Amino acid sequence: MISTQHILLCIFLLLWCFFHSSLISNQFISYIKPKLGKQFRTYRILYNLFSLITFLPLIWYSYSIKSEMIFTWSGNFMVVRVFILLISFYLFFAGSRTYDLSSFLGFRQIQQKEHHKTISDDENINTSGILGVIRHPWYTATFLFIWAGNLNTSSLIVNVILSIYLIIGCLLEEKKLVLKYGEQYRIYQKNVSILFPWKWLKTKLKR
Repeated sequence: MISTQHILLCIFLLLWCFFHSSLISNQFISYIKPKLGKQFRTYRILYNLFSLITFLPLIWYSYSIKSEMIFTWSGNFMVVRVFILLISFYLFFAGSRTYDLSSFLGFRQIQQKEHHKTISDDENINTSGILGVIRHPWYTATFLFIWAGNLNTSSLIVNVILSIYLIIGCLLEEKKLVLKYGEQYRIYQKNVSILFPWKWLKTKLKR
């Protein structure tokens, strides 16, 4: 049963998603970058800290709400859960081997160095490793991870909102990459699936 606390949880989560997306949008970055000047190099790490600090209370709040259990992973389903979690952890690991973690966390920007793993050394789109299978492994990993938990009313609300946000965020990220890399990225889109490896599997099955 949906309570007032669940409604508040929805509102808080939607607000978090709004600010999390807005503060990293091209429009806001273009506005804030000239104002901060050299201090802009600290923006990424401050943004990550803000996102984490504001998200943790939401998770605590969702756990504090007494909610009816909807689904639990038990019996034979535990094998499925472990399999999903293993895939999720693998995607996080495989993505970390391709992405620049220092840049993602904001440390490289503080050192005033630029580094983009989306483009390889020969100035082409990087399709090495997991990026040759799916374009956004961390989005997929997060999606699988959140749905591998037991479900009550609160966690279902969190999962649904975060899943929708992940999809929207992924599509917005795609627009940014197309604007940045143009035709190269459009060709990459045609050859590699966005979240789930349909095109890769199709290629493997044809062999």
